[in-house]
Amino acid sequence: MATVAAKLGVLMACALLLLAVGCQASPFWPLEVGFYHDKCPQAEAVVKGVMEKAISQNPGNGAAMIRMLFHDCFVEVLQETNLQTYTIYSRLVRLD
Repeated sequence: MATVAAKLGVLMACALLLLAVGCQASPFWPLEVGFYHDKCPQAEAVVKGVMEKAISQNPGNGAAMIRMLFHDCFVEVLQETNLQTYTIYSRLVRLD
């Protein structure tokens, strides 16, 4: 039988996966409450339950998740922005 720590690890991995998917979501389909209602009605309740349990065990887990979410999203946005800036700059240089 799996230990409680192993089960919590799996649930945390699922929560992280949902957050990662949220960072990669298309702007045409923004995340919102009820976003997964049709495909996986329990998704939000599962993530909420896992996060409440993790935060109750260690309050720093909430801050760590928020920090990781913003870090991953900002890194993705900055990489894309730098690539677009480089592409625009390259085209302008070629026009001169």
